Amino acid sequence: MICDLGMPRDVDPAVARLPCVWVVDVDSVQHEPSAHAAAADVEAARHIVAAEVASYLVGQRMAEVTPTVTALRQRAAEVVEAELLRLDNRLPGLQSVQREEVARTVRRVVDKLLHAPTVRIKQLASAPGGDSYAEALRELFELDQTAVDAVATAGELPVVPSGFDAESRRGGGDMQSSPKRSPSN
Repeated sequence: MICDLGMPRDVDPAVARLPCVWVVDVDSVQHEPSAHAAAADVEAARHIVAAEVASYLVGQRMAEVTPTVTALRQRAAEVVEAELLRLDNRLPGLQSVQREEVARTVRRVVDKLLHAPTVRIKQLASAPGGDSYAEALRELFELDQTAVDAVATAGELPVVPSGFDAESRRGGGDMQSSPKRSPSN
């Protein structure tokens, strides 16, 4: 069997006259009664496509807040580093083991405080008009728009999975990030 679904045809018509060769082309598929999809199949396909488009759009809206979330986490990391530097200056006699434990603890606290809001902002952003939540986050935490734009142009936007899996028709992806930066203050 040779499938020739090209327009124009890619397989020479003489090939169909060879013994034990069956050529399937666009014309033969269109004229085969069993090849016509039932109305229910067409409707099912439309539903699958609509669901995948909706899933893709949700993922895109969620990805649009990623630069804001990343900028927030960077800002938090800068504050943590600045405060740890101040602690070093205020308590110069602190042993390095103690200093490292304080630093780990402070970073864990900040990460835990930011986790739920950053997850929630992505969920809220997935709805139409959800970009207003990212704007509120930028306003509340005084995030500089140029910092947010720098994150977006640095290529840190995640690849958004379509959510289509032929076996389970489920998908997803973890788009949370928590980059660390050195203090700039």
